[in-house]
Amino acid sequence: MPLKKKSPSSIPGWITETHNGVFEIGITTDEKHSGTCCAYIGSETDKPTNFGNLLQEISPEEFSGKRLRMTAWAKSKIKSGTGNFWVRVDGDWKNAAAVGAFDNMFERPIIGNTEWTQYQLVVEVPETSSNIAFGCFLNGSGALFIDDISFEVVGKDVPLTGRTPKAHPVKKPTNLNFER
Repeated sequence: MPLKKKSPSSIPGWITETHNGVFEIGITTDEKHSGTCCAYIGSETDKPTNFGNLLQEISPEEFSGKRLRMTAWAKSKIKSGTGNFWVRVDGDWKNAAAVGAFDNMFERPIIGNTEWTQYQLVVEVPETSSNIAFGCFLNGSGALFIDDISFEVVGKDVPLTGRTPKAHPVKKPTNLNFER
C-alpha cells in the first residue's frame, strides 16, 4: 500500500493490533476528512486470516449513567471483508454484557469502496462501568481510512445502535446436536 506515511508503526494515544504484520496501521497524508492526515488500517495480504484493530481505552467517569454517542468518519477501499467501528463499555455485569453497552456495527458494516461517510454508535454507560474501549477494525483485504472521532452525551430519546439481548431469551439450550 504505497501511502505517504507520517507515523507507520505507532499512533500516540492508540493501541494497534497488526497480527504479526498482516496489517499495517498508521497515519497518512494521502487521505483525510479534515486537517492534514488520517489514520489507516491496511492489509498486507489479499487473504488475511485475522483483523487489524486500532483502539483506545478511557475512563467512563465523565459518561457514567448516561447515553453516549461516538461519531466517526471513514473512507474505504475494501476488496473483501468489512470495516467496522466499535465501542464497548466494561463493568461488573454479573457475568453477562449490560444491555446496550456494546456496538461493533455487526449489522451495518462498511463494505467495498466508499467516500468519506459519517458513522454513529450509541451505547449506554451504566453507573457501575469500569472502562470504555473503542476503535475500528478491518476484517479483510484493502484499506480503511479513519478520521474525526468524537463523543457526546445524548438523551434517552436517541436510539441505541448495537445489538441488544432479546426481551425473552430461550430458557434452555436447544438443538445441541444440530439434528433439527
